[in-house]
Amino acid sequence: MNKKDLKAKDLLLTLLFLPGINNEYNEPIDGRTRITKMFYLFDKEIVQYFNNFNIINMPEFFAYNYGPFSKELLDDIGFFSAIGFVNEKTLEQPMSESEAAEYCFDKYDDIGYGEESESCEKENPLEVSYYLTEKGIEYVKENVINNFSEDQIELLTKFKSKINALPLDAIIEYVYKKYPESAEKSKIKDKYLKN
Repeated sequence: MNKKDLKAKDLLLTLLFLPGINNEYNEPIDGRTRITKMFYLFDKEIVQYFNNFNIINMPEFFAYNYGPFSKELLDDIGFFSAIGFVNEKTLEQPMSESEAAEYCFDKYDDIGYGEESESCEKENPLEVSYYLTEKGIEYVKENVINNFSEDQIELLTKFKSKINALPLDAIIEYVYKKYPESAEKSKIKDKYLKN
């Protein structure tokens, strides 16, 4: 059986496109940390249900200050924002500690890979929500969504719903406990790995 190619970038757009807990298409995903952990868990636990695809350029994850991290995934989000496929909406609540660290990692990348800036920590950035623009929705409808089976769409929808419904702390705790190697360098691992 020949496998179809599926770009990881198209998977990102699909996850943004599909309904979530409100059962409405294009339900936003709040925060880079949530998207990062969502992609990490997809790669660890769900990818086997997509064995009819050759997934191209899946982001590489490494243990970082707040668990599994992928610079490539953040670059993909930035790319889609720049070309008008993804909107970023600033929310009223401050980012969590891990969210702010990932935001700062991306924002201050020019000071050196993996370094953080004191000025970013003082900024106390607000949480950001991500959703598709009309241009992004049309792209997914015309080029991506029909590649998935109904079962795969249902699985991705349930996955997105669960990730969007859970508090971020619960997601982080699950990832740290199930995949402790991803938390090796985490500054907050003691909070989640007490027992």
